[in-house]
Amino acid sequence: MKTSGTAFAFIAVAAAAASLSFVSAGCKPGEKHAAAAEDGGTARDAIKLEPTSPRMQFVKVEKLEESEAAASVILTGRVSFDEDRTQRVASPLDGRATGILVKPGDKVTVGQALVELSSPQVSQMQADAQKATMDVTLAQRTVERQRKLRAEGAVSEKDLLQAESDLKKLTSDVGRTTAQLRALGVSASDPAVGVFLRARVAGTVVERNVLVGQEVRADATTPLLTITNLASVWVLADVYEQDLGLVQEGAKVRVRVPAYPTEAFEGVVGHVGDVLDPASRTVKARCVVPNPDTRLKPEMFARVELAELGGKKVIVVSSRAILNDAEHSRVIVAGDDNVYRLRIVQAGPEIDGKVRLLGGVTAGERVVVEGALFLKSEIENR
Repeated sequence: MKTSGTAFAFIAVAAAAASLSFVSAGCKPGEKHAAAAEDGGTARDAIKLEPTSPRMQFVKVEKLEESEAAASVILTGRVSFDEDRTQRVASPLDGRATGILVKPGDKVTVGQALVELSSPQVSQMQADAQKATMDVTLAQRTVERQRKLRAEGAVSEKDLLQAESDLKKLTSDVGRTTAQLRALGVSASDPAVGVFLRARVAGTVVERNVLVGQEVRADATTPLLTITNLASVWVLADVYEQDLGLVQEGAKVRVRVPAYPTEAFEGVVGHVGDVLDPASRTVKARCVVPNPDTRLKPEMFARVELAELGGKKVIVVSSRAILNDAEHSRVIVAGDDNVYRLRIVQAGPEIDGKVRLLGGVTAGERVVVEGALFLKSEIENR
């Protein structure tokens, strides 16, 4: 009887297992997947919401499209000096400032005296120039004498060549010392201990870092004065590496600044940088902008609109679709299976409530443009 009962129990268990296998085999794959999704079987960075779900009333989805209408790329930047029209005045020698002849805001012309310096180095340079001139005169006489003696066979060819070499060296010294004095506006024959630093460009004095009586050094890193012609300025724009193909030298740009929100200043791209900033992943583009009324001021923040993209298209999305954290920018992509997934994207700066998507998505995909923060919370709290 005992053996018979055990066999009966074994048969019952086997029958139950067979029944479960039959039921499992009878389930269709789609029904099994739907059941898993309803039970939270989706990935940890996604959530499934049926179109009839009450939560969908807080969500709006849009299809991403590339369009030339949105292809007016806007870059951030700042106004800077036109370095081709700027002079940073420095002293070529050590000394003391005995007179400051201009102040910030003054208009100056080429050759105008700016700072008067007193330096004992001037007298030394004059003495060196006079000595070099005298040495050249003596060397010329020596060469003439050596040539005569060589013609008579009284000296060797080597002695003549040495005399000519000495003359060339001394002539070079005269040229060097004369050029130094000419740059300071000083004559070698007129004794002087003072010199004037002069303007090399016409423009406006925008910065002054020297006072009367102040000691100045030739190796100082801070300029004594900064002069610039503000009739033209540079606007240095930050170009993301994904946008480098959209920015070409010679392209026309429109620059806008917060001080004049309704006005645009026309300019051109003068140069696109060759080095990428590893921190910001951007390249500097130098835009040359005429500024005849000097309303654009250096260090102003600016927006640079680049409209001529040669037929290239870009994707722009509402800034409300972008979810930012300390490391990444994300959007929520809506799949055809009603699953909403977080995805990392490369996003440009926000301008006028719009953000350009530089990577991570493609045209034709659908993203959440309203309720993204709500869905992100739902995904994280699953």
